Amino acid sequence: MNFAGKMNNEDFLNKIVRLMETDNSADAPADSIKWTKNLFLSRAAAPKKSLVQKVLAVLQMDLSPNRAAFGERSASASPARQMLFQAGENDLDLRIKQEENGLMNVRGQILGEGFADCLVVISNENASFETRANELSEFKFADIPSGKYALSFRNREKEIVVEDIGIE
Repeated sequence: MNFAGKMNNEDFLNKIVRLMETDNSADAPADSIKWTKNLFLSRAAAPKKSLVQKVLAVLQMDLSPNRAAFGERSASASPARQMLFQAGENDLDLRIKQEENGLMNVRGQILGEGFADCLVVISNENASFETRANELSEFKFADIPSGKYALSFRNREKEIVVEDIGIE
């Protein structure tokens, strides 16, 4: 030891070597080591939570074709079925019209912020169709067979889902 009471480097290394030579501690059991390692593996493999909020749209109004509705502004009834859905801060205007070939045209607009250029998907167990909304959040599907469908709109933060729409 030097005059300040501290060990010099050689004494310090000698003490470390003596401790290593006289070490009589036992290793942890193999099953404990494996269990501990698996704890870290399961944390790394856990899926990250999605940051997308899913909103279920609720039907507010359903106007059938060729029937004037009380309070409707136009003087004549529309040939298209018009449906209005509410989905949190957004609304959805949906129009369904049967064409001469018996297939359906579905068009609409997402009202509110954030759904310009979003992905729009209409699907059921038999078929799936997708398109993108334009800069005004308008979309259109042509030649859709009749049936029950789910309609979804997805942007980075939110997904709006409309379930069980009767396209007829």
